[in-house]
Amino acid sequence: MADLRHGNNVLVQTSLQTKIRLYNALVISVLLYGSQTWTLLKADERRLEAFHMNSQRRILGIRWFHFVTNASVTSQTGEEDLAIRICRRRLSILGHVRRLPEATPAHSTLRLAVDARTSVKPDIRPEWKRQRGRPCRTWVQQSRSRTTLRSTPTTPGGSHMTASLGGRCDPWPVKRSTD
Repeated sequence: MADLRHGNNVLVQTSLQTKIRLYNALVISVLLYGSQTWTLLKADERRLEAFHMNSQRRILGIRWFHFVTNASVTSQTGEEDLAIRICRRRLSILGHVRRLPEATPAHSTLRLAVDARTSVKPDIRPEWKRQRGRPCRTWVQQSRSRTTLRSTPTTPGGSHMTASLGGRCDPWPVKRSTD
């Protein structure tokens, strides 16, 4: 602790694994706080990935004139894309809300949103119409772009939501070998 107070650079002497663990614990956890509820644009995803790559390059001590590709930086650190982490968090919160009792407001809101996106008219308001203009990209659409989210009827009056994986979001990532 005295080294930190006197300005000595302690992180230069630490191992790469410790630096990555500190980065995940102190930076990524703050950066992605509440990300499971975000609706991201492509530009936002690019900014997050640029910050993530810049941070990894700083950890490895790579400067701009070294001309190191992003793939080699990612292979050295073993970190995954932030978009995949956010997708996994979305699926986690979707699973939590799905397992709630049907009477819970969060569950009924999610079912209403899924039904509205899958062309099922809501039962509670038969006069329901969407607003004019291009609709904004919603959380359900964001989750659906990387997964297959659909509402299937289970009983004559009810429906059952299912989510299956698709695209780049894999809930069980393959650990990269460090040899």
